[in-house]
Amino acid sequence: MKHHAILLVCIAFLYGCSEPPQEQTVVQKEITIQSGEHLYMMYCASCHGTTGDGKGLIALDRPARSFIEGGFSFGNTVKAIAKTTRSGIPGTPMPPFAELLTDEEIFRVVQHVRQFAPMLKEVLPNETEMVVHERPAVVRGMISPIQDGLQLHPRGLLVGNPDGFSYEYRVDDVRLLAIRQGKFVERSDWTDRGGSPLTPLGIVVVLVEGGNPNGMFQSADGKLLRAKLKSTNVLTAFGTLQYELLDKEGTLYAIVLETCEPTTGVRTLVEQRLSIHALIPFLITTPSTATMDDASSVPAGKHSRTIIHAARESK
Repeated sequence: MKHHAILLVCIAFLYGCSEPPQEQTVVQKEITIQSGEHLYMMYCASCHGTTGDGKGLIALDRPARSFIEGGFSFGNTVKAIAKTTRSGIPGTPMPPFAELLTDEEIFRVVQHVRQFAPMLKEVLPNETEMVVHERPAVVRGMISPIQDGLQLHPRGLLVGNPDGFSYEYRVDDVRLLAIRQGKFVERSDWTDRGGSPLTPLGIVVVLVEGGNPNGMFQSADGKLLRAKLKSTNVLTAFGTLQYELLDKEGTLYAIVLETCEPTTGVRTLVEQRLSIHALIPFLITTPSTATMDDASSVPAGKHSRTIIHAARESK
């Protein structure tokens, strides 16, 4: 009996081993490489339009860039467009794509975008001066030190008006650093070197608190409020900045529209005009190099304040 049981086990074992092995199914994951056109349609066309004409489906506070017309904020080279795509443009609806797209995908998008302007010419170093014509102009980028010994500003903004005055800002807290008169700016960042600072060309006629001013807005109890740039507007006679005033918890205190324009008289005065919609009362600290036309305290409601800067004569 014992031998019989052992025999049955061996037969069963041999029978099982004699079955052909079952075929295993290997699922291979197909890796799809998306073309620049596909990526553009997915991430860019809603604002810039399917043909790159700036007529997308999303309503923006101002028209998106028309690539057909060669509208590139920071230059038309591959490196310049890729840098803008990767980092976005602060204060505009253009977001950064560094976390959504790889460098290779951004490169493919850039190659596709450049095809919208078939005769696109790369800007040469001797063609980088930007001239203000009948409308104001706004440029963003790294700003060279205003004077020897002052710091470079990685996130800067320049507003140029048709009257020959331009205004240099620090974007992080929307602080006016200097007022210039004369030519506008050399866009050295338009060349293929990348990372080059803007070079303002006008003569400095106002240097606000030595070119490195402190924050200008505080809560009623003296806590610093941060100015956050929301948009710029060049469709008016003078370039306009819109920004929000927030505390460190993100509470919105006010929305401010700012323009700068010179006055005429024996001595040129430049008025930094603030149109304020205050939700919570706050304070304005006037720069030590300027005066203000009204009280420093701003109650809730709609108000205006004008900060007056005395310009020295340009030579």
